[in-house]
Amino acid sequence: MYGSAKKQQINWVTVRIALIAVLFALATVLLIVRAYRLQVLEAPMLKKRAEKQRTRVLQLEARRGMILDRSGELMAASLEVQSIYAQPRLIENKARTADALAAALEMEKKDILDKMKDDRPFVWIRRRVSPAMAEKVRKSDLKGVFSVTEFKRFYPLKGLAAHAVGFAGIDSKGLEGLELYYDRDLKVDPVPVTAQRDALGRPVMFAAMVQGPKRLDLHLTLDKNIQYIAERELEEAVQRYQARGGIVVVMNADSGEILGLAVRPSYNLNTFQKVSAGVRRNRSVADTFEPGSTFKVFLAAAALDLGVVSRSERIFCHNGRLKYSDAYIHDIVPRGFLTFDETIMYSSNIGAVQISEKLSKSQFYRSLKGFGFGSPTGVDLPGERSGLLLPPGRWSALTKPNIAFGQGITVNAVQLTAAFAAAVNGGTLFRPHLMKSITNALGETIREFGPVEVRRVLKPTTSAQIVEILQKVVEQGTGKGAAIDGVRVIGKTGTAQKADPSGGYSRDKYVASFVGALFDVEPRVAIFVMIDEPSGKQKTGGRLAAPVFRRIGEGILSLCGGKPSGADLIRAESERLLKQASRNRINRVKVRRGSRHGEWILPDLSGMSVRQALDVCGKIKCDAVFSGSGSAVDQSPKPGAVFKEGAELKVYFKGQSS
Repeated sequence: MYGSAKKQQINWVTVRIALIAVLFALATVLLIVRAYRLQVLEAPMLKKRAEKQRTRVLQLEARRGMILDRSGELMAASLEVQSIYAQPRLIENKARTADALAAALEMEKKDILDKMKDDRPFVWIRRRVSPAMAEKVRKSDLKGVFSVTEFKRFYPLKGLAAHAVGFAGIDSKGLEGLELYYDRDLKVDPVPVTAQRDALGRPVMFAAMVQGPKRLDLHLTLDKNIQYIAERELEEAVQRYQARGGIVVVMNADSGEILGLAVRPSYNLNTFQKVSAGVRRNRSVADTFEPGSTFKVFLAAAALDLGVVSRSERIFCHNGRLKYSDAYIHDIVPRGFLTFDETIMYSSNIGAVQISEKLSKSQFYRSLKGFGFGSPTGVDLPGERSGLLLPPGRWSALTKPNIAFGQGITVNAVQLTAAFAAAVNGGTLFRPHLMKSITNALGETIREFGPVEVRRVLKPTTSAQIVEILQKVVEQGTGKGAAIDGVRVIGKTGTAQKADPSGGYSRDKYVASFVGALFDVEPRVAIFVMIDEPSGKQKTGGRLAAPVFRRIGEGILSLCGGKPSGADLIRAESERLLKQASRNRINRVKVRRGSRHGEWILPDLSGMSVRQALDVCGKIKCDAVFSGSGSAVDQSPKPGAVFKEGAELKVYFKGQSS
């Protein structure tokens, strides 16, 4: 019995060892499973979490597309600049750091301290600073303060075509003009920049994610030389007549291409923040006005096209005073009988009313709608107002006679120019536009913008008759001030009283205008000139606006005259060869580094265009100051000088560019 019990006794030592072994085995299996999950199954997720903890991604603006005129002259570009930011957590002495930054960046110390008072990982101090400011910050060697490269919009021609080009804001977003209208094409997706941090939050590495050349550039229909002529003559007229402002539109009458668009008052696009919204307003499309007697062109076109009058028909003008309904209509110069042509030549309001009587309300309305009045033109500029053309059902007894001589209807300047072009180009209305083509960063054409025919508004024979009548206006009538010797010029004057907010019309506020065309150039060029609220006794379009048209026309003819002389051809060929030689020299220019880091040997910029000089300035990272236009003739410092990055380089331009 005793032996049997002894055999059944349990060996607890063995059991304990076995249990411990099993526990170790289970623990080992669990560790292996956990390690597998961490190293294999959850590895991607954990890797992303770790990168997120040590990485901050900054979205920096990429280089916005360029804007160029029809010949390739640069009108807007983006330059590399430095932006200053801080990581407040890393700054040990915020007061001392703020003092240094305030001195370098020309800011208030309080404003900088406000930015750094929060314990944030990142804060902008000042964006897009000048190279000189960035250099001062770098030399200060401030802990927790860093810089990064961004792009700043630069307009080398300053205020030229300001209202057409428009401007972009600090975040590379278009705010006005073509910059706004084509913002989707010009804007490039921000460049992500990664900032790696160590366990203590200190930055250890910056890297920009590589992107391909996605930039798109705009090539405009604007001609820089024509634009300059239009702005020069408009500015001179506004100053001479002490006017409130003015507008000039120059358009290819056979395609709707806008070659020049000048508005006064104007401003420098590089400092757009310094002027009021009223000055930045593009009045050529955003403001409407009563056109006055320029509108008689469309009355005559409607009457002739519908066959309700003949040009030989005699019209009684009531010796300058006509009672119509309960109102009196006056002519400045009293006249008796006039032919149809003479009614337009001498701009008789009473004669215009007599002609309008031969048209029904619906006929007159349909004709004016055909020319585009009362509807937006679709021009590629933001903020266009369509003007006012009431439907016939809302016309009073005086509406039709008033519209006949340009009252009771409002238009914008581009709209009137496009309609006039249709009246004289054979009868086709084209959509006005400023865009010629869009190319990518490699120069490949992405989209082209050709003429867009909206509709036919007149028979070709009617348009030819209108041209004959308007030529007489310039040769014998109210538009003599627009005549250019040896050149076929057509046009119509306009003098309109401005509506008074309290009712009726102002006694002393006028709009003086002239709309016409040069028919001895290819293409034919339509030009509209408007002087708003001129001072002095003379306020008529014939006295004020027509001479401005003439001077602009003479300037355009000097650029592209229809029949140049032999001497002109020789001079043009010589200039072409000189420009070609200049371009060949520029292609060989190399920018050389100096003996020290951040130093360059200045190349000779003479003969370069603004755009070419801008490319060189971008390479040496200088603070570029350009003066004038055309080709570079001088620079400071001189060629061969040792130049430090961030220093100021002045370049002087003169003459016409290629």
